[in-house]
Amino acid sequence: MLQPQNLIRLCLDLNIWCASLLSDRKGKQNSSSQSLVTIIRQGYCEIGLVQLIISWGMINRLRSVLEEQLSIPTPLVDSYLSAIISYTQLGPIYASPQLTLGGTGVVAIRDEEDAHVLETALAGKADVLVTVNFKDFISNDTRIIQPARHLIYTSPNHAFHIIHPDLMMEWLRQHNIPDLDNFK
Repeated sequence: MLQPQNLIRLCLDLNIWCASLLSDRKGKQNSSSQSLVTIIRQGYCEIGLVQLIISWGMINRLRSVLEEQLSIPTPLVDSYLSAIISYTQLGPIYASPQLTLGGTGVVAIRDEEDAHVLETALAGKADVLVTVNFKDFISNDTRIIQPARHLIYTSPNHAFHIIHPDLMMEWLRQHNIPDLDNFK
């Protein structure tokens, strides 16, 4: 049985959820976004248990994007969001659910939506935030490791990777999420 130290706290940006759903609707299979959502649904991957980190604010914004910008029918959106909420509430064996109330408004980045995602990852003590949108996450608290693929966010209380979904899947295939200390 896996031990608690094998727990991965994973926050998926809204663009990952949208990409996965759109790929599903187009009949595509095995995109990095789809694979990450599958891992969240399973609650585990090759290297350990996985706990989804998400907030009510992120879920509400995802609803808005899916319905208003992508014209996804409301019943499908309701079903998709219910599934996401259930992934969070179930959580793996050693972790309590991580559905946060919302961000605290203390992260200073340009985009308010992305600030909320970053605050959610911080509040949930995420190990990794997965996104395809890097430009809005760059701040005085982020270090660029690989442009448009890998950042490290550091606060006084917590640090975590911000990475592209393809890189995250590469790490999972290699059975290794690099230690943040490897990038000092």
